[in-house]
Amino acid sequence: MGTNDGLVPEGWTEQKRPLTWNKRFDFADYAQTRAFLDCLATVSEGSGYYPNLNFARTHAVVTIQFEGEEVDARLREFAGNADLCAQRLRN
Repeated sequence: MGTNDGLVPEGWTEQKRPLTWNKRFDFADYAQTRAFLDCLATVSEGSGYYPNLNFARTHAVVTIQFEGEEVDARLREFAGNADLCAQRLRN
């Protein structure tokens, strides 16, 4: 099921109770932000997980909430895929 190895992915912050990870992704303009959100939608459809999102013209905040106090490997992978979405837009 999950692991609780304490390794939060780089750039993500962890909150206890409830266990969540969040990260703010900044972009140059709305077009990049929209492309990031579209990429996340594809990741969500593939994984079956839909994070909490807050966004504005040049940024998006992704919050991943775990069930219980264990880090779920599937959601850790989702965080990595969110990072990949942002990285592709910046290259």
